[in-house]
Amino acid sequence: MGRYTIRRLLQLIPVLLGTTFLINFMVWQLPGGNPFANRCGDRPCPEAFVAAMTEQFGLNDPFWLQYLKYLTNVLQGNLGVNFNQVPVIDLIKLAYPTTIKLALLAVAIEAVVGIGLGVISGLKKGGFFDSSITIFTLFLLSLPVFVTGFTLQWILGIQLGIINPTVSAGAPWSELIVPAIVLASLNMAFTTRLTRTSIVENFRADYVRTAVAKGLPRRRVVGIHLLRNSAIPVVTFLGTEIGALMGGAIVTEGIFNITGIGGLLFGSIGRRDYTVVVPVATLLVVVYLLANLLVDLLYGVLDPRIRYE
Repeated sequence: MGRYTIRRLLQLIPVLLGTTFLINFMVWQLPGGNPFANRCGDRPCPEAFVAAMTEQFGLNDPFWLQYLKYLTNVLQGNLGVNFNQVPVIDLIKLAYPTTIKLALLAVAIEAVVGIGLGVISGLKKGGFFDSSITIFTLFLLSLPVFVTGFTLQWILGIQLGIINPTVSAGAPWSELIVPAIVLASLNMAFTTRLTRTSIVENFRADYVRTAVAKGLPRRRVVGIHLLRNSAIPVVTFLGTEIGALMGGAIVTEGIFNITGIGGLLFGSIGRRDYTVVVPVATLLVVVYLLANLLVDLLYGVLDPRIRYE
């Protein structure tokens, strides 16, 4: 396992270099003119200002040199400053902890509720619970996230007063529960359907029939043999969702007024402040890669038949 982990970590290096190269190329080489030319409101910016900013951020350099400088700075822990001369690392430190908390809560809800409902639905195939859960998941899948968010905000926050309609500064865990439910709602339905399908398929597998024929208790058959093997595709899905939730929380953060990475990324794109877009996108790539590595390592824990030579 240790040798496999080292090999997978080494494989992440060219992937990380390739993705960061593409991110830098697509962001800084997009058409639209100099990003500093329209930063003075309705009036055109002075040529001296545009020239100074262009020189500061190295836009006169060849792209390969810009990318090399970016990699060098990142390896030294220097993410530079944005167009307003605010250190990018400070902006990320302010926004990232909140989004991490929101994403972790959302993944936990997806895993607990989604897998739980999927197991019940798969074991009760064709019954009342299976039909009810199927209708519930189809209902969630048909609702856009912003509809679910505004509905829960209006009912629980405005009408019933159970929650704060907007998350307060500092984003305490208790106030992030409902936004996390909103963020997880769509993927929770996918997790439920995926778990149900995997349970139904594996329930007919030979190893499950053998366990039943040996007279093992149903709890052991389901918990040890059936659930562990059925969880492999679910873990794969949840692992890839960690990065997606951290980058895709723009709508949820906007509804509940959460100061997170989604709002920071969206605002920076709108202002064409690429000095923030590129580091944030790079961090999301790192999260994706580490999540996929963790998922691969969990395979050996969930299924003892899997061995890494």
